[in-house]
Amino acid sequence: MGNIGSEGWLQAVLAAAEALPVVPGCNVTARIDISGGPEGPCRLGAVVTDGRLVGLSPGRPADPDCTMSCSAADAHGILSGQLDPAVAYMQGRLKIDGAYERVLFGLRAVASGEAFGRFAGEVMALTRGDCL
Repeated sequence: MGNIGSEGWLQAVLAAAEALPVVPGCNVTARIDISGGPEGPCRLGAVVTDGRLVGLSPGRPADPDCTMSCSAADAHGILSGQLDPAVAYMQGRLKIDGAYERVLFGLRAVASGEAFGRFAGEVMALTRGDCL
C-alpha cells in the first residue's frame, strides 16, 4: 500500500471515498497539515465537491479555501468519531484558517453518516499509524 501520501495510499483513500454520499453544495479545497505523527508532519491537499472527496494529493494545493491543522492524535480522534471537529476547533486543537464554515458546517452532513464512519475506518486501516 505504501506510506501516507504515497500514490498507492492516495488512490486507496480516493477509492474508499467513492462510497460517501453526494451532498449538493458541499464544496471545499483544503490544505491539511497534521503534526506529531511517527513519520513526521503530513501535508495533504484535499478537494471535496458535492460532499465527495474527489481529489487528494501530497503537499499543498494551489489556492485552497482553507488550511486545517491539528496533531496526529486529534486527527485520529476526529476520524474515529471520538472528537467532534467543532469542539476541537473551539478548544484550539483544530485550527482552520480561511473558510472554516465550509469545514465545520458544510461537511457535517457528510461526516455524521454511517458511510463516513466506514470511510474513516478504512482510512485509519490504510494509514496504520503512519500519521494518524
